[in-house]
Amino acid sequence: DYRFNCQKKQTMSSSSFLVSSAAAFRAVAKSRHSAKRFEVNRTIPCSVLSDIMETTLSSPSGFNLQPTHVVLVSDSELKTQLSEHAMLGPGNSFRAKDCSMLAVFICDVQLHKRIPRILQLERESGMRDVNYLASFPVVTSFLLSGGGASNGVVSRAIKRVATDMISPIKPAPTIESVDAWSYKNASFLAATWVLSATSHGLATCIMEGFDARRVSQTLLIPLDRYRIPLMVATGYEYIEENKEGCDSLKQSKKTPRLPIHDVFFSNTFGEPWINPLLSTNNENIDYDPASIPSDISDAVGIRQDLSLVLPSAK
Repeated sequence: DYRFNCQKKQTMSSSSFLVSSAAAFRAVAKSRHSAKRFEVNRTIPCSVLSDIMETTLSSPSGFNLQPTHVVLVSDSELKTQLSEHAMLGPGNSFRAKDCSMLAVFICDVQLHKRIPRILQLERESGMRDVNYLASFPVVTSFLLSGGGASNGVVSRAIKRVATDMISPIKPAPTIESVDAWSYKNASFLAATWVLSATSHGLATCIMEGFDARRVSQTLLIPLDRYRIPLMVATGYEYIEENKEGCDSLKQSKKTPRLPIHDVFFSNTFGEPWINPLLSTNNENIDYDPASIPSDISDAVGIRQDLSLVLPSAK
């Protein structure tokens, strides 16, 4: 009985923790929005910035090549240069200049140069199978070579013809451009950065409207090897009080989103998703439980509760 009760308590505690963790993440994700304005002359504490960076490093990447780097621009003169000479549109210009930190995400398109170091790290970690390590250089070179090279287009075309011929016989990889692959991996890192910053009560805005050539000149980024897919303005959102004295931020509405059944399909493309727990007579029902915390203050409260359950959840 004692052993059974202990197991039951552990199961209940684990279930409670998972529910709280899901609620905390949901609160952070739902509170994220694109900030229109930032408070000027605000500095992000080093402890907060360090935690955001450490969390961002946990992002996944294909083959664990980790092709993304981030230039953190906090210097006011550099932000002004980017704002005035590289950003497109007044909104992006103001955000780039006023935010506390402008995170410029850059991705490597000469991936073959990363393989030796990553392979060394994999060997030192001792986590990979011997066969995986042996095939790693060959597989990655075949799938990801050609980035930034003059013969990249020809190389990809040959590989596509070869894989298209193999595909009817057995599964074959889909060949995509190195730029597309690296952009995709950079987006993983950027998403983690944004959510991590949001969990600390910071505001963000992902921006694609800029002249990458001018950005590279200002930040000394070699475009022969790296691309600049996006930036994330990060800082403290400027909250303007309206005539009634209320925060305009809290009264602002979320940008519209497509309903669940327009985004998620069931088993095959175009087949609407039907949640069996929430549907009757095979009718799809949108679900938005009122109990879901949507304000960042709720997330902070949940995070404090989690810290009592698990010391590392801070």
